[in-house]
Amino acid sequence: MNKIVLLFYLILLCASCSPNTKTEKFSTEKWKSGSQLERGNMVTDLVENNVLIGKSKIEVTNLLGIPKDSSKTNYLYLVDFGYMTPFYLDIEFDSTTKKVQKVILND
Repeated sequence: MNKIVLLFYLILLCASCSPNTKTEKFSTEKWKSGSQLERGNMVTDLVENNVLIGKSKIEVTNLLGIPKDSSKTNYLYLVDFGYMTPFYLDIEFDSTTKKVQKVILND
């Protein structure tokens, strides 16, 4: 009986430590009001479907809100996939056109 209880707790522990693999379609409203983990659920759609490519800084801010950090050529937003540390959605702007040229995830 004790072995069964121990096995149950080990399975429960492993399940609670697994990373978040839920994905969902990007939504501006959910992104702006959501947690880092909820943003992590949408970031795959955002990156793979090139939602931000060609957009201006104003358009990106309208879609995603104020970035966590920014420079002349980059906006950074925190996202979480359920791992130990969050990732950054790194949005790179072309220095000439001021439009998004690349979107990547960095840890």
